[in-house]
Formats: sequence, structure tokens, C-alpha cells
Amino acid sequence: MATRIATFADCVSQEERDQRFSVTLVNVLLWLMVLVAVIGSMGLLLLFILPGWLIRHLLSEYMVRSIQALGATVSEKQFPEVHRAAGEVLQRFGATVSPRIVVVGSGEVNALAIKFARRRVIVLLSELLEGIIDNPAQLRFLLAHECCHHALDHGPRGMFEMHKSAKYRQARELTCDNAGLVAANDAKEARGMIRRLCVGHRLSERLDEQELKKEARSIYTGFSGWLLRRKLSHPPAGARISNIESFANRQGMLSVPSAGIMQYPLGS
Repeated sequence: MATRIATFADCVSQEERDQRFSVTLVNVLLWLMVLVAVIGSMGLLLLFILPGWLIRHLLSEYMVRSIQALGATVSEKQFPEVHRAAGEVLQRFGATVSPRIVVVGSGEVNALAIKFARRRVIVLLSELLEGIIDNPAQLRFLLAHECCHHALDHGPRGMFEMHKSAKYRQARELTCDNAGLVAANDAKEARGMIRRLCVGHRLSERLDEQELKKEARSIYTGFSGWLLRRKLSHPPAGARISNIESFANRQGMLSVPSAGIMQYPLGS
């Protein structure tokens, strides 16, 4: 049954929900250990940790500007399409903190969310942006995905989660894909964005999604698959596409036969 999605928290994937108890338990134990250590070494805290915290906050603006110096910062006059799409994403999820968005030259990643102290930055690689800047739905998908990382990975919950297993990080990627789907409001374009992230612009239309799903399922099988579930930071493209279809179906955004939706457990 479809539910009203108001915030990024409403996009949490079932895979992430399944793992939250164990992740929370581990982190509670870690924080208890930290609390005991802090109480037992208050002098050390004041001598080393507090100055480090102050320096980190004082230098945060420097770190942000060092990224800005590498490219161009999005504004109403600079990449207005991106600026407008980001505003739509923030308004859709009721977010009040607007990250700085910086476009830099292409590299090994497509986009990432970074936080320096209280300052939030989204980095978009130029090669990726070139292919989607005239596609509002895919642009909103990408921005919402990264904004969701800020809301969850760099928000209050992220501060609590000192430890996140690889399986949990993969599940979080599915959650951020869900947010991207909601912002795009178009399952077809959301799947197309995943294909772009997989092989780039020119080859994305040549990809067969059913083959991607089969490949994802084979990647997760056997001993090698068991190891990969404990190593990969992102699920395979086929698993992400299947997750988008499943979430869109639950939200009533498209009609997908249940037999066509493959589930990719991230491991026990």
C-alpha cells in the first residue's frame, strides 16, 4: 500500500530496516565504550580531543573552499538548471539545510556528498552532469540521492553510527535511490539514471536491464558473493534497478508484475 513520503527518512529501504537493530546495538556498545573511556580520561579529552574539534570546525570553511577552487559552485546564475532542481528536491522533502553544490572535472566517481563540520557539500562530476543537465527528472534523482546521504549519513543518525557494515552501506544506497525516485517521480528515468551511473551516457541506452538483474544475482552467489556482500560499498546496478521497481510499485508509481521484481538480499 502506498504511503505518503514527506522526508528522506520515509524512503528507508527494507534492507536497511532489517539491519538497523544490529547496527544500532553495535553502535550503542561502541558509544558506551567511548563514554567509559572519556570519563576515565577527561584530562586527555581536554588536552587533545577538544582542540582537535575546534580546529576541525575552524578549518571546515577552508576545506569547502578548497573544493570550490577546483570547479564551479552552482548558483542562480551558474548552472541554473542544477540550482533549480536542487531547490525542488529540498522543498519536496522539507529539508532546511541547503548544501553547496560544486561541479568539478570528471574522475573515478560520479557524485558524492561530503560534510566538513556543519558545512555540507555535494560534488558533481562534469562528465555526468553534461549528460543529465537537460533531463530534470534524472537531475533531481541524482541530487536527491546525495541530499539523502547528507540527511542520513551526515545527520544525527550518521553521527551516532560510528560503525556501518558493508551490507548496511549497500542498503543505505538503496534508501538514497528511493529518495531519488521520489524526487524524479518517474521510475523509467530513475532506472535510466542508474544505467548512466553504471556505464556512462553513450552506452547506457544499450544496456539490457534484465541482463543486469541476472548479473547482480550471479554476483551475489557462492563464496565470492558472500565475500563481496561484506566488501562492496554499492549494490550492483541490477540490484539497484530492481529495488527502484519494487519501491515504485509499493508507492503506486508504476505497475510491475511481482514475478518481474527480483530481490537481492545483502546477506545475513
